[in-house]
Amino acid sequence: MEHLTRTLAIKDISGSGIFTGYASVFGMRDDHNETVAAGAFVRTLQRWRQQGRMPALLWMHDPGQPVGIWQDLREDENGLAVQGRLALRTQKGMEAYELLKLGAVTGLSIGYRVVESRVAPAAKAGRPGRLLTDIDLFEISLVTFPANDAARIHHVKAPIAGPKNASGAMRAAAARLNRAARTLGTAADGKTAPRGSGNKEGKKV
Repeated sequence: MEHLTRTLAIKDISGSGIFTGYASVFGMRDDHNETVAAGAFVRTLQRWRQQGRMPALLWMHDPGQPVGIWQDLREDENGLAVQGRLALRTQKGMEAYELLKLGAVTGLSIGYRVVESRVAPAAKAGRPGRLLTDIDLFEISLVTFPANDAARIHHVKAPIAGPKNASGAMRAAAARLNRAARTLGTAADGKTAPRGSGNKEGKKV
C-alpha cells in the first residue's frame, strides 16, 4: 500500500468534532513526483458505497488507532472532498482534535493501491512523473509531515459541552437568579430576604 500526503488548514472551530476539506487535489505534483488525475477515485468510491462502508480514518496510518469516521467522500472539480467526524468521547479522538486545533498536526495522507497510471510530462527542469488515473483507496490518515501543501481542511467543529458541564452551568444560572430575586425583594419592601430562602429556591431549581 502506498501513501500520498497533503496539508491541512483549520479556519474555524465551533461545534462537535466534524471537519471538512480535501484529502487529494487534482493536478498537483507531490514530493514523490506523483499527480492524481480527476476521476481517479470514482470507481473505488462507488465500490465503498456498494458495500455500505467507508475507508478508515486513522492516526498516522496505524490500523490500531482509529480516531473517528469518514461521513462523506466525493470527487468535485478540485479533488477528493472529505467530511470526517472525530470520536471526541475517546482519548485518541480528543487528542487528535486538540492537535488539529493547535496546528500541531498539519497533514492528511491517503493509503492506496495504484490500479492504473501513466507517465506524466516532466516538470520544468525535472524528471517525468506518474499520473494516477485509477486508485483503490483503503484509508485516510491524520499525519504530522505533509508532502504537498495543496489539500486543506476548511472547518473543524469543537466538542459540545457534555451533561456534566451543562448541569453546572444551570446551577450557576439558578444561583444568579436567586441573588437577583433577593435583591428585587429587598428593594420592594425595604426588608432583607429571609435567611435560607435562596437555598430553598435553589433546591427547587
